[in-house]
Amino acid sequence: MKVAGWFTTVAAAALSVTSCIKDEAPNPEADILSLVFPENSLRTGNVEIYNDYVVAYPRSYVNLRDSAIVRIELSSGATHQRVANPVTGDTLFYIDVTSESREYAKRYAVTQVGNFPEHFGFETWVRPTTGFLYENPKEGALQWYSSNNGVAIAWNSPGKPAHDYPVRKATLSGSAAVELRTMEGPGNIAGAMYIPCMAGSVFLGGFNALTGLTNPLRSTLFGVPFNSGKPFKLTGYYLYTEGADDYILSDGSRDKTVKDRCDIYAVLFKTDGQVQFLYGDNIGNSPQIIARAKIRDEDIRTNEVTFFELNFDYDSFSTPFSWEELKNNVYKITIVCTSSSRGQFYEGRPGNSLTVDNLNLFYDISGF
Repeated sequence: MKVAGWFTTVAAAALSVTSCIKDEAPNPEADILSLVFPENSLRTGNVEIYNDYVVAYPRSYVNLRDSAIVRIELSSGATHQRVANPVTGDTLFYIDVTSESREYAKRYAVTQVGNFPEHFGFETWVRPTTGFLYENPKEGALQWYSSNNGVAIAWNSPGKPAHDYPVRKATLSGSAAVELRTMEGPGNIAGAMYIPCMAGSVFLGGFNALTGLTNPLRSTLFGVPFNSGKPFKLTGYYLYTEGADDYILSDGSRDKTVKDRCDIYAVLFKTDGQVQFLYGDNIGNSPQIIARAKIRDEDIRTNEVTFFELNFDYDSFSTPFSWEELKNNVYKITIVCTSSSRGQFYEGRPGNSLTVDNLNLFYDISGF
């Protein structure tokens, strides 16, 4: 799925205003639109393509590092070159793409994700892009996404330090953890949209930068492939502190009587030809959902490190679980943590803070 090309697309738009009496200018875009590995080499139908990297989910017996690329589609007129990666790890190789105009070039890291981790310790943090200083956590080859991705676009301040973003590295009981903070938003963004409040959130999935300002509820792409077993429990630790400021509604008005809550949940769902991800506008009610584990508002404690244990609910959803579909790589899963439960609507109480650590996913393997 093509998910971004944010910076080259912006550059292309800026250069596209040309005189009608001139020949059409060479295309300045340098994007990978699709990339195909040999048949039956992946656990999923396609790779996932983001701003400057490609994620592949290989079958256990496949070595993608030396695998041929069956087909690659680029921006019109662009050229590419495959570059070997001498370092072992989740990066298989690189693909350098140069635009038709020769003005822009981009290096894509082609990465692979193996088995889904059972434990998330938030020990490793990386900068997703060289253009901004914010960081997101990473577990092995599996990358967490966060509201930092969208906030970077809204702020458009490349020099802002990572510590100033809503999602940052912290500590909980002496070990590394992820801290999520609700903050006041920048307000009007170039006349395109209004962001009165920004919540800190992390999730498993992806991010579409192209819709970050035009359709933010569709910019968060929830879900990564999952075939390890039938999930039945999510556990971990959190520290939640309520903000003291007035609650900010999506229209920018303030109401001190509105209660805010953090949220922690996981969703297992079924993919098909039309649905590869869930989004901010259907993560709670999509008919593709098979099961959900979610913390209850009445169970949330404040100002103390708290252990939580969430059981997956299968009975409340109409799409049944199938071991055969699991084995055939039809399912995806996401885990979401946020400092404000309605943060996707740009609502929340500034000052809210949720620190999370040591998540563990438990699943049944008896059906294999």
